[in-house]
Amino acid sequence: MSAPDHRFAVGAVTAADGTLRVELAGDLAWDSAEDLLDAVRTRFDRAPGPADVRLDCARMTLCDSMGLSALLALHRLASTAGGRLHLDHRPAFLDRLLLLTGTYEHLTGRTGTAEPAGEIPADGADGPGSQRS
Repeated sequence: MSAPDHRFAVGAVTAADGTLRVELAGDLAWDSAEDLLDAVRTRFDRAPGPADVRLDCARMTLCDSMGLSALLALHRLASTAGGRLHLDHRPAFLDRLLLLTGTYEHLTGRTGTAEPAGEIPADGADGPGSQRS
């Protein structure tokens, strides 16, 4: 049995419609958050910058407080540029983190409350495995 791969990797590509698509893999943590920010900031430094940022979180294995801080910084960066940050394919642990820290609605644009035992909220249709956020 092999251990899961938690090494961080990020890839970013700007689609024809101007949307920046970013794929994450591994732990978004204190030692990798700046890598994510750098990958996105460089795209905003170019003209024209991306219309929206779609962050594919399907292969994310962990998000700590620095990872959450990076997500908040990306949200601010996209909003300042007139776009929006979308957190696609959020794992259940990420939705729980966002709910516990009170950042769920801010980062997803959806209302949500913590369910007993930390379950995904009923309106979490955009949570795990979804494309929209």
